[in-house]
Amino acid sequence: MTLTFFCEFSRKTMTDTPPPTTLDGPRHNPLRSDTCERCTLLGKGKTCVAFPEGIPDALWNAYRGHRDPFPGDLGIQFQAIPMPTGPVDIPDFLRKKPQP
Repeated sequence: MTLTFFCEFSRKTMTDTPPPTTLDGPRHNPLRSDTCERCTLLGKGKTCVAFPEGIPDALWNAYRGHRDPFPGDLGIQFQAIPMPTGPVDIPDFLRKKPQP
């Protein structure tokens, strides 16, 4: 027995659909990078401190990480945006109101 699954968007069978070409997932957007958006060094567009002339596709599309040196990175690697660790102030309009 052979099972055939259909791709929701193309209506082709999954065997006819090529595998994803990026590691950012099926919602990959060439205008943003899930990896680079988590770095403190990201600039405008597809540039950053390490790559002022443009971030290479291998890094932008997350084919490989940038915690190790990459050719042309000026000796600068990925620096994660720090996550908040202290208490977070919740605005009044978002607080639950006591039940009467």
